[in-house]
Amino acid sequence: MKRKVIFTITGIILLGVLTILFRPAPEEESYTLRRMDIEYLIPATCTVRYPEPYTTRAQAAGDVISLPVFEGQEVKQGDLLVQLDDFTERQKLAIALSDYENKKLKLVNAREENYPRLREQLNSARISLTEARDHAERLLRLYRAGGVSKVDWEQADSRNQQAQARFNQIKLQVDSYTRSGEAAELIQQLNAQDAQVRLARRAIADKHIEAPYAGLVIKIHVRRGETLRLGQDVVTMLEKMPWVLEASVDQKELPFLEAGLPGSVVFDAFPAETVKARVSLVCSVIDFAKGTCNLKIEVTENRPFIKHGMTGTIMITGKKREQVNANVLALPTRFLDRGSGGDFVMIEKKGKRELTAVTVVPIGEKWVSITNLPAGTRIILPE
Repeated sequence: MKRKVIFTITGIILLGVLTILFRPAPEEESYTLRRMDIEYLIPATCTVRYPEPYTTRAQAAGDVISLPVFEGQEVKQGDLLVQLDDFTERQKLAIALSDYENKKLKLVNAREENYPRLREQLNSARISLTEARDHAERLLRLYRAGGVSKVDWEQADSRNQQAQARFNQIKLQVDSYTRSGEAAELIQQLNAQDAQVRLARRAIADKHIEAPYAGLVIKIHVRRGETLRLGQDVVTMLEKMPWVLEASVDQKELPFLEAGLPGSVVFDAFPAETVKARVSLVCSVIDFAKGTCNLKIEVTENRPFIKHGMTGTIMITGKKREQVNANVLALPTRFLDRGSGGDFVMIEKKGKRELTAVTVVPIGEKWVSITNLPAGTRIILPE
């Protein structure tokens, strides 16, 4: 029995040795150059910048009489957040409106009664002037013909001059009625009262603290019944808008960047989650000290775990550039033999191998484009 076991173990060992000795040599890995497009990925660290929390502040002092919102509530633009006591301000508005209407009524009466009366007087004076002028001219002709005395003509001329003076005086009153005098004074008073009404309405509006935009209430700093002072923090909100990240990349990546490029974000706090995003802005100003440019990236899918200030890494898919990473003779970098004398590849042609110097343009870390070899060249992986 023991002898059979020994023979079996010996046979297995011999079989293993023979398998190792006579197994075929592994086929050498090779790559054939061909034109293709290479996906150029641009990594960058990023931070959630927008929307930023915004805190509304009291525009007037007063007692909180209503607090219709709660933390975590979504609100629309213009929704009431906090109501302060505005009884005094409403009373002042009512008084200002009453005074305004009184001044307005006086102006209407002046325009509908005084001005028409002046116009009527002007028409009467014009008729009297016409009659006096015609009479004076007729007597002048008679005087020259010897039909009337000089005294009669002078009296007629005097009445004509008096009629002209009365007409001129009334016309001056009519012409200046809306620029000076009673109507102008009433207009000034009405404008001043209108300003008082606007101020009273603004004072009431300051007692209503409303949402500046649609968003989420994240913190309420006051309580019902509390007396607020001017400028005190009231409610902190977060605007309802897509999250915007900021990142900076090396300026050498600028040729591959433009607005609208897709990307994917992994946040440090949630490494197992990948979030879709897109480049919304490529800043055209370079930081000379760092040699970098800033990007703004908009998150294109809603993820509840994203918070303002979170950090992460974005991988941006760079744009395709002809003869740079599009329609190029691309070679994986692992097929390069890089030394102090330059870059080389091992070419196989007609069964012979030849180490050949190549001119390459990097495409990220994993690919290069070859510019001095033809398509179809077979390249062997260097040892």
